[in-house]
Amino acid sequence: MRKFLFFLIFILLFGFFGLASQSIVGVKLQELRFGILRDQLMNYELSSQTLRERLKQMFLSKDDYLQEVKVNILESGIMNSETKGLELEMSWRDKFGLAVINAVRALNFKPFLELEEQQKTIIRLQFAFYMERTRKFSISSKKYEELEEILEGSVADEMAFTLLHNGYCLVMMGERERAYVKLRRAIDIFPGTHYAENAELLISFLQEGDKRKMDLKTSNKKPEELAYSLFQAGDYEETLKTLETLPKLTGDQSYIKARSMEELGKTSNAVKEYIQLVKQKDNKEVAIRANRRLLLIGNFYQENKSLVEFSKGEAEKLGDDKAAKQIEDGKSLVLKPIIVEKILKAETGKTGTEEAKELAEIKENLKDSLEESKAETKKLLTVVQEENIPILKEEIQFEEKKEDKSAEVVKVEKRKIPNIAIVRPEEKGKLQVRLTDGRVIACDSLHTNGKIVSLKLGDFSLELPIDLIGSVLTTVQKGDTGLLVEEKGGKSTVFDKLERNKEGEWFSSKKLETKIQDSELKEVKVN
Repeated sequence: MRKFLFFLIFILLFGFFGLASQSIVGVKLQELRFGILRDQLMNYELSSQTLRERLKQMFLSKDDYLQEVKVNILESGIMNSETKGLELEMSWRDKFGLAVINAVRALNFKPFLELEEQQKTIIRLQFAFYMERTRKFSISSKKYEELEEILEGSVADEMAFTLLHNGYCLVMMGERERAYVKLRRAIDIFPGTHYAENAELLISFLQEGDKRKMDLKTSNKKPEELAYSLFQAGDYEETLKTLETLPKLTGDQSYIKARSMEELGKTSNAVKEYIQLVKQKDNKEVAIRANRRLLLIGNFYQENKSLVEFSKGEAEKLGDDKAAKQIEDGKSLVLKPIIVEKILKAETGKTGTEEAKELAEIKENLKDSLEESKAETKKLLTVVQEENIPILKEEIQFEEKKEDKSAEVVKVEKRKIPNIAIVRPEEKGKLQVRLTDGRVIACDSLHTNGKIVSLKLGDFSLELPIDLIGSVLTTVQKGDTGLLVEEKGGKSTVFDKLERNKEGEWFSSKKLETKIQDSELKEVKVN
């Protein structure tokens, strides 16, 4: 009996350790896959590069429209991808393995491995960054504060990103003292990283701005000079107050007034000023700058096709049609935000739980933001009408249909995407790159290093993880040659269409024998 008992214990222990080792390997593989996909989606280094460019644009080159377009393109590629691969599907065996791992970590006084919590953190970060991009800084900062509490004690990228971007949001809200605290924490906890470099850059800009303001207070500058200096220092409220003291504004002063209103979120008022500046004939340079702002607003910040059409016509009259073309090219590379649909479609789950409350709050914030945006769009359309700018028929219909559709995204059903893409006139002779989530981007060429894809169009490029690419088509007429695919070894092949599978192989249904690995692909362009 005793021998049988020992034998049974041995069998149970052997089974336990066998199951435990198999489960641990499964969890570790899931953790590795999750980590790789998370890094691709979050793209933290690119986010730092983008913030750096945004800061330079804000403080050093306010009227560099090309730089502004590049920043918008870069920002649209950050945290803006489908997260199918990040959905955790943990079996009972995986949960058992996770329990064993956490038991060992507890004995070694290490923090628990929490894959599900990491997944929730990603959604929170995506939402906070979307609010930051759309200039809802108070909502964004609040979510970053919550993330800071959740990540307290962590030295992961998520914590560094949270501190840096919360600091930026606080600066934009005028809360500089709180911003300094966040930025200095980022420098102290993450020294020598790109996060610390950006925090130091932002602090240096702020200190320079504060020094300028102190100098301005003690100077005896005329209101005309003071307004310009305040504008350059980024103090838009004071700029407007100073301009109000002037009896009559010059073209340049009116432009500074409009720019200040735009930076403070008073877009419709700014547009009204810009239109007046475009219509005046005394100062061509100011008219060009004002018209470029209208193009940027109509294409990026407050989409309005009527305004864009008006500005394109004015650009032609002013001899600035190249700028109009560049801005439109840039617009076509900007990815639409996928986080909006994702959050609105998410199930709230069990009511009463903390998670359900948080998701409900995020949904409410997002709906409020969409309503606010809709109201601003209507306001802008009213301004455009008042200025006697022709309203496009499709825009009138769009406004009529827009009523009571704030939550319509929830009803969107996934449907099979046809192989034939719709080609707009301006996209003829270009590549059409279809992403795995169905979004389509028109570009001149595709370049890759095996991990990141760069889609080039004119003066701009959009960088994306290679795993997001589903297929590449050409918009040239049938009968013409299609895609010219160049490999790193120098070999070139012509394909009618390229598809990419999960194994990282590029192929054509008509040439299945020819498959190109991610690591071998160099460039794709129209032949």
